[in-house]
Amino acid sequence: MGWEFDGGRVEANTADNRLQIFFDEKPDKEIREELKGNGFRYSPSTEAWQRQLNDNAIYAADCIKCIQPLTGERPTELQKRASQEAAAEKAAAPEQPQDTEPGTADAPEKPTTPETFYKVRQNSYSDSPENSYILQEYVAQDNGMAKLGDILYTGTPEKCRELLGKLETGELTQGDVKDLYAKAQEAQTAAEPGQDVPEQTADKKEPDKDTFSIYQLKDGDGMRDYHFEPYDRLQAAGLSVEAANYNLIYAAELTPGTSLEDIHTRFNIDHPKDFKGHSLSVSDIVVLHQNGEDTAHYVDSFGYKEVPEFLQEQTPQLTPDTRMTGEQIRTPRGSFSVTDMTAEQMKEAEYGLHHTSEDRKYLIMGNGTQAFAVAAEPPEKANPLKHVEDAIEQNDNNFDGIINNTPTPTADELEEKARNGEQISLAEYAAALKADKEQGKEKKPGIKCFCGFPARPGRAVLRSATLF
Repeated sequence: MGWEFDGGRVEANTADNRLQIFFDEKPDKEIREELKGNGFRYSPSTEAWQRQLNDNAIYAADCIKCIQPLTGERPTELQKRASQEAAAEKAAAPEQPQDTEPGTADAPEKPTTPETFYKVRQNSYSDSPENSYILQEYVAQDNGMAKLGDILYTGTPEKCRELLGKLETGELTQGDVKDLYAKAQEAQTAAEPGQDVPEQTADKKEPDKDTFSIYQLKDGDGMRDYHFEPYDRLQAAGLSVEAANYNLIYAAELTPGTSLEDIHTRFNIDHPKDFKGHSLSVSDIVVLHQNGEDTAHYVDSFGYKEVPEFLQEQTPQLTPDTRMTGEQIRTPRGSFSVTDMTAEQMKEAEYGLHHTSEDRKYLIMGNGTQAFAVAAEPPEKANPLKHVEDAIEQNDNNFDGIINNTPTPTADELEEKARNGEQISLAEYAAALKADKEQGKEKKPGIKCFCGFPARPGRAVLRSATLF
């Protein structure tokens, strides 16, 4: 399987189990970053951008605009067509005439065994010369691809090539090679110094090891908006990175010198045998445990984004269905369960006012799916001293429960102020006359009041006004 694109070609290298991209000219920086963001890495030895050959690699190729096939099809469509053609060829094969041996014409057809082949490759995760190479099994697929099989042996390049030759000639089987590897491991363990040292006593605490963990999003319709989304687009949509949305997929010891980039490469190019997730992709989380502390890193379009919020304990959101009192409120529109949440808390939980109960005691609030009844805000409590103040205080400008308001001046007091040269308000004087009248001290009509005005130094000026 392969295809050409404008400026290069893509090949499915089943021998090396790599999906390889060859460019006619060196791609620019933007294209290189896009390739890295989709799990491809440049290999100087092959002069190609490549990643492990599997379904995830084809899906990743779908996302890279610059390598789309000239035919107008998508890479996944090409893969599907190649698989269908292979299946059709396989189905047509029995129709071809074949020479049958005597006595075998009626024998049931044996199921075909998947074709396997073997390769010796460098072990990029070992610094030891004794374990620098790997003898790896590969299993051919109907679609022309190959998937990783078992690791049969890890050792020196000479030993791995020797065993490869014996496998190809039939001198050894897979089981024989695995037995040899197990015996070599046992011999190496026995030869290591300090094997006779007793285990540490319980009072000696084992040092905290550095580790890394890989988390991937859960499946389901609710996670559709999260899968493979870059961090900035996630934030723009009002979504957040929460641990509750993820499953722990893999955890292992973090060897010294291993970087986040190394982890990304390994879990795209050469998965560990016990890794059950998909190739490390955008929206996955890598948690590093180093020196007793944890840091969380979001796999972004380009590199990683540290996300401390992933490690924070999530406070469970207050929801009305977890705070129901057991009561039911009936309105002309139906029956509703009562929750002890406040109207403000309901608004924070994205519930809006639907209608009010007939007695105005309950608000019916819903979110488009379900609705609950919450108690309406209680009316402001009446001041128990209001009637006392109303009877005793001289004015009604401040009913506060404290009988200390400034009394309204009487008409006599205002007249006295005017005689002393002080300025008074006619409106205040009229109010004083009215108050005196209500208290039985009615003034005679036509009485003159005195309104003081500013006088020249050493002289008081009084003017009179007649009130009717």
